[in-house]
Amino acid sequence: MTGSAEAEAVVVRVDRGRCIGSGMCALSAPGSLVLDADGLAQPVAEYADGGAELTDGLAEAVEFCPVEALALHSARGGYRIAPAE
Repeated sequence: MTGSAEAEAVVVRVDRGRCIGSGMCALSAPGSLVLDADGLAQPVAEYADGGAELTDGLAEAVEFCPVEALALHSARGGYRIAPAE
């Protein structure tokens, strides 16, 4: 996905009530997600606010979250991209 002409800017949303701080997301997408002082997932600034390019690592992080605490949304349209509802 990285570098693709069709790359879509995405925003990552974290359900902090669901997140268990496994760290799998931060390992899969270290440029996109980090664990905060509470040990819970948090998107880096551009993924939290204006949106940034969807990468393979970020898509994988969302897919493999053990408690489905992560969701990708279109930065432009706001619609949910992953996981499917």
